[in-house]
Amino acid sequence: MKKRKIYPTALLLFGFVAVVTLSDLVNPVRAFSEMENRELKTTSQFTISRLFKGDFQSQYEKVVADQFVGRDEWITLKSMTESALLKTENNGVIYGKNGALFGKMTSYNQEQLTKNISFLQQFAEKHDNVTFGVIPSGYTYSTDQLPAGSGQINQLPIIADIEESLKDSVQWFDVAGLLAAQESESLYYNTDHHWRGTTAYLAYTALCEQLGLEPVAEEELTLREVEDFYGSYFSKCKKADTKPDTLTFYDLPFEVKATVDGVEKDGWYDAAQLEKRDKYGAFLYGNGGLTVLSKEEQKEDGSKLLLIKDSFSNALAPMFLNNFDEVYIIDLRSYPMGLTKL
Repeated sequence: MKKRKIYPTALLLFGFVAVVTLSDLVNPVRAFSEMENRELKTTSQFTISRLFKGDFQSQYEKVVADQFVGRDEWITLKSMTESALLKTENNGVIYGKNGALFGKMTSYNQEQLTKNISFLQQFAEKHDNVTFGVIPSGYTYSTDQLPAGSGQINQLPIIADIEESLKDSVQWFDVAGLLAAQESESLYYNTDHHWRGTTAYLAYTALCEQLGLEPVAEEELTLREVEDFYGSYFSKCKKADTKPDTLTFYDLPFEVKATVDGVEKDGWYDAAQLEKRDKYGAFLYGNGGLTVLSKEEQKEDGSKLLLIKDSFSNALAPMFLNNFDEVYIIDLRSYPMGLTKL
């Protein structure tokens, strides 16, 4: 009788797969990852048509990847391995000097940029007094902290081309020039892609001056500081030795009423969110489509400001309540009507 050979390596591999599979079956389903600061894929609806198109398989693979047992620990292990191998980037994040993290940007979509400029021109034709500016990424002002050969593109010539394209349509707000004139090296967070609260105030005062408004004095505001802030870049790369930032923002000297997509909120920021990992998400309660801010004691002129923004302006927009009765804030990523409907 022929004896069957038993291969220890094969048995070990089989046992590992079996344990992981069983663990996945009993592992609680998570809808959100605090560590990655994103929603996780939880289900993939099965249909015959999706099966034959291959869509079901790809979506199911995403569910398995997101719900994999010990996902957070595996991500941390991967990051530690990348660092041990002296790699200078991980998951689209570049490791800079002095603990700074930067988003990798080695190319951009010129076709999409041209379309966006066209949309802006169409919008400006329908509305008066349109002011527009582009905020550069943080590495623009920290090139000395980038590792050699990172290949980051220079955003300033691109922004200059945008300005040239829009010169007959809008009033240009030179954010890039404003920040370049600053001597501070702490304009942006180390672990997040946003600018600091002090930089947001700097932009607010410059924009007020350009619009002929009187900015509120810094001493009339209250600077808030929240420790242990790990931002968007850290959420992507999980670099083990990363030191946390201190989240900063200026609170207003009066009560603020806010509605986000029609839902009333208590103030302009979510205090409970400041206790979580995604602390920046506290400002304006995230990126709602339409947010309306107002204050109890309004001026008699009923002045209003429309601000179309991305998340950089979440800490800046409330400051304009010092100049306007109401501030209407639109984030086109969440606003269903689109730019041409405004």
